[in-house]
Amino acid sequence: MKNLFRLLFIIQLFGCYNKYGVALQEEKTNIIPSKPHLSYQLDEKTSDANYLPRSIIFIIADGTGIGQYSLSYYANGSFAPARFDHVGLVATHPNDGQCGTTCKRVTDSAASGTALSAGIKTYNGAIGVDQDTLAVKTMLEWAEEKNMATGLVATSTVTHATPASFAAHIDYRKKEKEIAQQFAEIEVEVILGGGKKFWPDSLIAAYESRGGQYINKIDAPLEPGKRILGLFADKALTPEHEGRSPSTTEMARLALSILEQNPNGYFVMIEESQVDWGGHSNSAEYIKGEMSSLNELVNFALDYQNDHPDVLVVLTSDHECGGVAVHDAKDSGLDIRFTSDYHSANFVPIWATGPGSDVFDAFMDNTEIGKQLISYIKER
Repeated sequence: MKNLFRLLFIIQLFGCYNKYGVALQEEKTNIIPSKPHLSYQLDEKTSDANYLPRSIIFIIADGTGIGQYSLSYYANGSFAPARFDHVGLVATHPNDGQCGTTCKRVTDSAASGTALSAGIKTYNGAIGVDQDTLAVKTMLEWAEEKNMATGLVATSTVTHATPASFAAHIDYRKKEKEIAQQFAEIEVEVILGGGKKFWPDSLIAAYESRGGQYINKIDAPLEPGKRILGLFADKALTPEHEGRSPSTTEMARLALSILEQNPNGYFVMIEESQVDWGGHSNSAEYIKGEMSSLNELVNFALDYQNDHPDVLVVLTSDHECGGVAVHDAKDSGLDIRFTSDYHSANFVPIWATGPGSDVFDAFMDNTEIGKQLISYIKER
């Protein structure tokens, strides 16, 4: 018993100090007061026809912040985003209440997806609607109005929050069956990803009756002039580190081969959806695989842009997930640490190359990305 008391005394004595001899606070929470934040806007650009992109490839790496890019840089041996001409930084907070006791800084993919697609702030869970659940016009819909071809590609279900935010309007993101019904009625030329479970045979038949073709294999023969719905998994596609097929790049290649046939140009959103899920599961291996897939996709997109200089390529994220930080392991490896299993309010990078890309070389609110890309489409 005497030894037990002695041990408890030593633990209490030395447990009150860190390795630098600084006294530690008991039950430290690190909660600090906040202040209203400013909204940073991009510089306006003139509507010079030579400056406007003919087509836009918009890549969204869901849940990807500086920590995930750092992990990719050190773990994957290559860093494709370094090839972009311009890089900026993005604030991602939603519009859930006034700053004070109810203010939200942490967004979900629905609110941030709507900010990116339509250039407005809205509440967490909202798909293509504002604070009052009124539909807002997205850049994909603006592109359709300008007779551009349009496409959506995702490694999640195609009705998941981010792709849905570009082409659907509904009050809550979990209503994926209703989102699929909206998708079946729109004129998007290419939709590729997972989520067959939300598309019953009757809905696919209705889609095909309106000039669409359903495929479940990436190399399926295509009927000329048909809109394409490719669903390659019942739920989401397999994670990259478990052998995804088709790959994100294979889907992007198919989408561009169809969209580029339109003489008026195209808009396509390609989501590397599952980096976010690696953050939610606190899995460094999951994130490493998804970032490897993103590297391949970025290299493909930038090679394509090099051959098609009138195309603008933009890469950003809807938010960060997991609070990822990269540390040295005791051996030569990496010690990847997480601060949570949910999204954070950490800033995310934006990268851009092509006509109109220099405007993104700045710090901005995420709504500014949507506004700028919409302005490029409207001014064509």
